[in-house]
Amino acid sequence: MAGKNRKTLYMLLWGLLFILFTGGILWFYRSNLIPGAIKFAVAQPGTITHERKVAATFANEEVGISAPLSGKIQFVGEDGQRFRSGEVVATLQPEGAVPGSRQDYALNQTIITSIGGLFFHHSDGLESIMTSENLNSMDLGKLLAQTAKVHTSGAIVQAGEIVGKMVNNLIPTQAFLELESIDELAVGKTLRLIAGNQTLSVKILRISDQPKGVVIQFPHYVDGSAAQRRQDVTWVYLPPTSGVLVPKSALWTQGEELGIYISSGGVVHFKKVKILDQNDSQVCIENLPIGIPVVITPRDGLEGVAANVKNI
Repeated sequence: MAGKNRKTLYMLLWGLLFILFTGGILWFYRSNLIPGAIKFAVAQPGTITHERKVAATFANEEVGISAPLSGKIQFVGEDGQRFRSGEVVATLQPEGAVPGSRQDYALNQTIITSIGGLFFHHSDGLESIMTSENLNSMDLGKLLAQTAKVHTSGAIVQAGEIVGKMVNNLIPTQAFLELESIDELAVGKTLRLIAGNQTLSVKILRISDQPKGVVIQFPHYVDGSAAQRRQDVTWVYLPPTSGVLVPKSALWTQGEELGIYISSGGVVHFKKVKILDQNDSQVCIENLPIGIPVVITPRDGLEGVAANVKNI
C-alpha cells in the first residue's frame, strides 16, 4: 500500500514539474519571442485623398490655317503665342521668288489669323470635328473613334497645306471623360478635376452610357488642352481628410470593438478608435496622438505584452 502511495506521489511531483516547465516555456515565448515578432509604425499627420486618373478628350474652338501658296515658311513668334484677329502669324517666300524682289514682297506671302487666340505650329486634323457642339450633339462613339493625324510643317510648304491652328482661349474648354461608372452622376452636377497644375470645378453637360462617361465644361480655357487633345486628368471624387494617419493593417476587431494596438508605458494595449476616413492603404484616426507607436501586425493575445519599439 505504501509503495502504491509513493508511486502516486512521484507521478504528482513529475506532473507538477512538467506543468512548471511548460509554463516557463510559454512565458518565455510570450515575453521574448512575441515582442520581437511585433511590428510597429508611428502615427503621423497627413491627408487621405480620394483621386482617380481618367482619360479626357478635349475640345476647343479651333481653326486650321493653310498656306495660300507654295514656298518657304517663316513663323512669327513662339508656338502657343496669342495673336489678335487679322495679325500675321507667318510669312511665305514663294517658290522661285528672289529675296528682295517685287515678287518677294507680294501681299499673298503673309498668313494672317481669321480669329484671335493662340497660334500653334501643328494640327491634328480634328480641328473642325472635335468641337464643343459635336460633343453635345453627335454620336460620341463615332466621334471619339476619329483618328488624329498630327502634322507639323517643315521649312517648305505646299499651297493649301495646313500649317497650324488658331485656338480661341477666351471661351471655356469642354471634354469627354471616360469613366468606369456613371452612377450618381447627373447633368448639372459638378466634379472636381486636376488638369495639369490646375484644380478646377467642372460642370456635367451630358451623360453617356456608351461609351461610358460624361461631357464636361471647364470654367475657362485649360492650358495644354490644345497642344495635347487626349490626356489623363485626375478626378477628385471625394473631399480629402487631414488628420493623424496609421497604416490600414493596424486595424483590429476585438469582440465587437474596432481599434488598434498601441505602445503605452512600454506595454501593448488595445485602444478603441473612431475612423474619420480611409483609403486602400491608410486610415485617419480621431484623437490619436502624433508619434505614438501602433502595431501593424495585430493578432489575439497582444494585450499586456512588452513593446519593443526600438526599430521603428
